[in-house]
Amino acid sequence: MPHRVYQLFFKLGEVVEIRGLGLAGKSKAWADYARKNDVVSGYFDNADDFAFAAMALDKAGARGVYFSLNPCMPVLHARAKNRLVACPKATTTDANVKCLRWLPIDLDPARPSEISSNDSEVKAAEGVGREITAWFEGELGFAKGIRGFSGNGYHILYRLPDLANNDENRSKVRNALRAIEAKFRNDRVLIDLSVTNPARIWKLYGTTGH
Repeated sequence: MPHRVYQLFFKLGEVVEIRGLGLAGKSKAWADYARKNDVVSGYFDNADDFAFAAMALDKAGARGVYFSLNPCMPVLHARAKNRLVACPKATTTDANVKCLRWLPIDLDPARPSEISSNDSEVKAAEGVGREITAWFEGELGFAKGIRGFSGNGYHILYRLPDLANNDENRSKVRNALRAIEAKFRNDRVLIDLSVTNPARIWKLYGTTGH
């Protein structure tokens, strides 16, 4: 699955950051020493190295493995070229993103923090997801979006036409998500309005949280 993630979200040669959270110690999978609950990060430009790094972090027991949802500026590849580094000096910022490619929709059951969703809560998130996709792909005529399980909720992502990373387009993406939230808001499922920043990291499908 991680191999497929790169192919779905990026063009060959585009640079993406992988970030593993909650790691510690030394490992053959990464350079340098990870302090307790540290970050391990790297930048990748092909599906094979991307997938290998993702699974290495997962096997190492990362609390979560994530990737930068939008493609990074190519120059970031030099920070950690197709390899992982513990305790990186820098990770991707909004200014480091090449373009805005995705409208991300993150549906989370309403519950206290640090508590996993139960089956009925996940089904509720999926139900709202079906309503959103019916609207987007039926009434609005969008191409089919990517669906994914976040671990506790439901993800939907719609492809944008590689918008320039500027204030105007960032505002358009934020406003689109706000319109979705206003239309489908309910007491059981929350639509996360914080996920539209250009450097947003996203769950790397095919990996598990620990």
